[in-house]
Amino acid sequence: MQTKRPAQNGPCFRYCPRPRPRQQTGVALLATLILILALTLILGNIFYRHQIDVSQATGSLHGDQAVLLAISGESWARDLLSAANDDITTDHFDENWAQAVPLMPVNGGVLAGCLVDLQSRINLNNFANYSSASLKTERQSNAMGLVKLWETLLRERGFLADQKRVPVIIDWLDKGDSLISPAGAEQSDYSSFDPPRFPANTMIADTAELAAMVGYSLAEVQRLMPWMSALPEQTPINVNTAPVEVLMALSDGMGRDFVELVLDGRPFLTLPDFHQALDIQLRVGETVVAARWPAKLVDVKSDFFQLNLEVTLGQSKLEVKSIMHRRQSGPLAVIRREITVVPAGVATVPSVTDDAFAEAVGGSGRDRFSDQDTAGEDDEAYYLRPLCEIADSYSNRSTAPSAINTVNRTN
Repeated sequence: MQTKRPAQNGPCFRYCPRPRPRQQTGVALLATLILILALTLILGNIFYRHQIDVSQATGSLHGDQAVLLAISGESWARDLLSAANDDITTDHFDENWAQAVPLMPVNGGVLAGCLVDLQSRINLNNFANYSSASLKTERQSNAMGLVKLWETLLRERGFLADQKRVPVIIDWLDKGDSLISPAGAEQSDYSSFDPPRFPANTMIADTAELAAMVGYSLAEVQRLMPWMSALPEQTPINVNTAPVEVLMALSDGMGRDFVELVLDGRPFLTLPDFHQALDIQLRVGETVVAARWPAKLVDVKSDFFQLNLEVTLGQSKLEVKSIMHRRQSGPLAVIRREITVVPAGVATVPSVTDDAFAEAVGGSGRDRFSDQDTAGEDDEAYYLRPLCEIADSYSNRSTAPSAINTVNRTN
């Protein structure tokens, strides 16, 4: 009996192999997951950029509002210094302008500020009118002058105080390229610097420019900042507001007795009152005293003030320094304004006591900074303190009896 075989191309019955079941590869699931991940990343990036845009817009808005608050603070200062609210014939710490503004809450932030008398310091631009003859005459005179004042301040603070210190300032400020003395420096001397420097040959606008002059290091200038200014005209020193360090330099050899006399006697309402108080101590006659401390060097009133403001509003914090000129007639003018944005998260260091400050920076400046241009940690921490707190500490040290002993002890 012959067995039938199925046709080659016919349907399979008994002898055909069964087809294998198809396996799931997961490609569709993987593609779905990738799509979801991509969408998540895109949406996350959109929301992140949106948050950045909102934060930038808010910060910009707060910054603009903070500037407007600072301008309003200037209006407050103008009102305090106006002739209607202040006696412009004398300026001292008992007047309203000398009281620091308490923290003033504003919508979303705070505003704090204070006024500082810039004529309580040594105006570097006073050196601009010196000539070779006047420099020589002042060195030979018995009267107290700007040259002797500056060199005494350097010596009292522990810096080198040779006769080269003043001529380089005069040559930097005066017009022309002729040397005031062999100890001076002009363009030919600064051309050898790397990079070369160019003397201003006019009044300077910032005391930091002193660091560019021959013989003055950056660390020295940082230490001297609280006792010098750069005002646009010749100005005397207000003995009613001068700090202890400046009074020590003004003492002309009297030292602690002079400082105690001034601190105990001020406020002086007129310059003759100041001369009379000195005459009681020296007993040489008011005419001699007036010649020894002339009116071009000292006074009892001021025309230049600096407003220090700290404005915190939302995410923005500004430090504003405005220099104001009060003229005998006309409104008070803002001649310079400096606005510094304090980065978020940067905190100022806590206060230090007067004794701690004196101990921290009372050493010899020449020993500590003569060969380097970086201040020590104590000085760096001090200059990170809030502006008004620094001004307030100098005001307190200028009137505290212990400050006199501190100055003498550190010298």
